[in-house]
Amino acid sequence: MKNFLDDIIDRAIEEDASDIYIQSESPVFLRVDGRMDAAAAPPEGYEIDEATERILRVSGARAQLYDREEKDLSYARQVGSGKEKKTFRFRVNLCMTKKGVSIVMRRLKSVETNPLNLGVPGDLLRLVLESSAGGIIFIAGPTGSGKSTTLASLMAYLVATKCLNCVTIEDPIEYDIPEGVGNIIEREVGTTTLSFERALRAAMRQRPDVILVGEVRDPETASAAIQAAKTGHLVFTTIHTLMTTQVPSRIASMFPVEKQEWMVQELTDVLLAVMVQVLVPTARRLVLATEFLDTKGAATRELMVRGRHDLLRQQQRSGQIGWTLNQSLRVLVDSEEVEEADARRATNDPALFMRE
Repeated sequence: MKNFLDDIIDRAIEEDASDIYIQSESPVFLRVDGRMDAAAAPPEGYEIDEATERILRVSGARAQLYDREEKDLSYARQVGSGKEKKTFRFRVNLCMTKKGVSIVMRRLKSVETNPLNLGVPGDLLRLVLESSAGGIIFIAGPTGSGKSTTLASLMAYLVATKCLNCVTIEDPIEYDIPEGVGNIIEREVGTTTLSFERALRAAMRQRPDVILVGEVRDPETASAAIQAAKTGHLVFTTIHTLMTTQVPSRIASMFPVEKQEWMVQELTDVLLAVMVQVLVPTARRLVLATEFLDTKGAATRELMVRGRHDLLRQQQRSGQIGWTLNQSLRVLVDSEEVEEADARRATNDPALFMRE
């Protein structure tokens, strides 16, 4: 028997919504093509605790949400039967608010096995394929910019095309990577491992070629990821920054002041590239815009260690070591893929965008 949660999920699937927002004493909202839309009010007598308990039960988590607590979970809904049965997966965040429970569900679509179809630049894909000696690649950007989708697509491409041992560590698992010519080991923080750091250290005993770390959130994970890259493994991960040149200082800020300079040096020694991405809404779809910084060169790494972001940005704009987000957005505007106003809202350097 369907309940209100199933009804909302089915409507989200029908409208191709990316996110569902459910909160106590509030209407339900859907996000479609990047824009919010009020969907429905819960039926009279419906308690949001029913949805919370259902999500916790289906996800296999502890069957209660406590005050001052939040949970990140995976949720799956099956629709249809027999050969017509389909499974739709969601990443769920549960938390307590002043109104009560808040539920945010992000729909996870099938992984794209060719990153180029997502708009991922060929420069990044070539770098991934050529990086046999190991190193670390960061995908950066704001929340909801598709970073996890890009990582999953890169990993799926490698598993499908190269005979490698690949390990993913996520919180929660967001995509099921299809089996291919390579081997894939998928681990989830909170269910199959206790932490990113613990799983990374265990991965060193699994002889991986490639490691995907869902996000670098703390100094322990940062240190373990850098160590994995230093020992010849290719590491993909994400971080919340708006400019490619900010990544070393963002990682260093996780550490005590006396260790920050050393950590910048440690990171730049193994840093292969940083890509910032944003999704620009249009009338039909979300369009990927990117900023790219190739950090393999010794001169580039020296500028990063010295904190010369101004010179790095100049070299990006000249095309020597990548490109800026403004340049990517300007190409999309000139080709009429996105509107000028939408590009202005997406830029990480508004003043310069207006002058270019």
